[in-house]
Amino acid sequence: MVYKSLDLNTANAMLPKRDLNGNKGTFGKVLLICGSKNMVGCCALATEGALRCGAGLVTLAFPDVLYNSLTARLTENLFLPLPTDDRGFIDYTALPTVLDAAEKADVVMVGCGIGTGFAPSLITTSLIEHCSKPLILDADALNCLSLCPDYLKKAKAPILLTPHPGEMARLTGKSIEEIEKDRLKTAVDFCKEYKVNLLLKGHETVICSSEADNVYINKTGNTGLSKGGAGDLLSGIISGLTPAFKGDLFKSAVLGAFVHGMTSDVLKETYSEYSLLPTDCAKALPQVFSIIEKGVAD
Repeated sequence: MVYKSLDLNTANAMLPKRDLNGNKGTFGKVLLICGSKNMVGCCALATEGALRCGAGLVTLAFPDVLYNSLTARLTENLFLPLPTDDRGFIDYTALPTVLDAAEKADVVMVGCGIGTGFAPSLITTSLIEHCSKPLILDADALNCLSLCPDYLKKAKAPILLTPHPGEMARLTGKSIEEIEKDRLKTAVDFCKEYKVNLLLKGHETVICSSEADNVYINKTGNTGLSKGGAGDLLSGIISGLTPAFKGDLFKSAVLGAFVHGMTSDVLKETYSEYSLLPTDCAKALPQVFSIIEKGVAD
């Protein structure tokens, strides 16, 4: 399989131009479904990632038990607090509200910190089956899906999965060692079978299209991203970019991986790969977009 990668000039050419007559509505509506009682930071990281990547309106759907914490930390997004069950997860009774909100969005991301079990699995599989908008599945949504990956074949809209090797192992039944031995083949085979877009995280992240006919390997990034929360930020970045690409999840994932990795590259001299945090990377997004918009001289 032949693969491609982005450099600064191709990223510049790929980045959609902003419409001078655009507004918060035309720049896209993003719905993020995140969080549980013990997973609060993922909500903020995903939200900031989406807001910093061009989306006009970002709605964060989360367990209402987190309301005070999140409203004290976030300011530019909309809030959709949902009923919480006795484990601190979004309750199954929130499903009609979630599905209604999904239909009003231009892209939906679900999974960061939502937990596993009945309610998270119900929300995940119901979105796969009923959501008509581009859908990004990350983290716990992938863990829920791993019980029945064939559910992906019921999807009515484009889907992007963003697993790390451990999540990919649960989805495929392979060992992490098998996956890491041939990451490219693992990704391509999965996309061929399930007709979904896939971003397989790790050193030189693999991004494969839903038809398995277009593959990129991302060359940006360093070990500073090997910390909890980095994946939440990446999912937010891709979600925020998707409306600009008119719902094309593959293009959003390719550029999103490049941008995400580049945040760690521009900061590593200042913060070091040891001390870099996902919150630092989120704050570096404006700098990265400025660099990409300028491109480089021939």
